[in-house]
Amino acid sequence: MRKKLALALGLAAIAAVGAAVAAIGPTGPGQIYTYYDANGSVVGQSSIHCDGTPEFWGKATKDYGVGYYICDPEP
Repeated sequence: MRKKLALALGLAAIAAVGAAVAAIGPTGPGQIYTYYDANGSVVGQSSIHCDGTPEFWGKATKDYGVGYYICDPEP
């Protein structure tokens, strides 16, 4: 019984960390997070443009993909 409880708590902790990472979203210029529902449809997006401007629309979910813009270096 204790092993099952420990396993359940461990899985819950891993799920919580995964949800927290999705909630963080992009951390620097050029990053883009695209969020998907259970069917694989896009339901939201969060990004930080190359000029540092943040943008968010839709809903953040635990299923997401990370991409990057190609930002020109500062002159």
